[in-house]
Amino acid sequence: MGQSIQGYLEKAPMEARWSAAAGGQVRWMVTSLKALLDKEGREKFVEYIKKSVSASTPRFKAQADGFGFTGNDAKSAAAMRSAVQIIWFGPQNKFEFEEATAEKARLRCTNCEIWNVTQAMKISDDICSALSQYAWDGFAKAVNPKLASTLVKARPLGDSVCEWAFELKA
Repeated sequence: MGQSIQGYLEKAPMEARWSAAAGGQVRWMVTSLKALLDKEGREKFVEYIKKSVSASTPRFKAQADGFGFTGNDAKSAAAMRSAVQIIWFGPQNKFEFEEATAEKARLRCTNCEIWNVTQAMKISDDICSALSQYAWDGFAKAVNPKLASTLVKARPLGDSVCEWAFELKA
């Protein structure tokens, strides 16, 4: 008779399980967003993204809190948001700081699973810039109402990377 379920799971390293699960979530999300864009058009798509992400932002922050992530400045918010992104969308996602102070941080995504899946599915529409802008800025404001995050570079808009600027307003 075969091994137990746990015996089989133990043969797959945790990072491989995480990667597979997150990859499935990303493919589902990309497919859903593309279908929504095709059905509703750009204006209604962006409206929907703004509303749904605004409603989800407290959950992102609560998850960061649950993991024990702390801080309320620009560098902390950028680090926490990128960590949540990696947890949700898999270990393939890679980020690096261009600048990192309490007042201002610039964070660059050097490998994005959402972008990779979009490209693999041969989707040329921009389905992630609005999502990225509202999710990252909403998270920054949830960390500290005096924080703002701006998407300054985006692959779907022709840039080689996506990049966010976090700034602590006086």
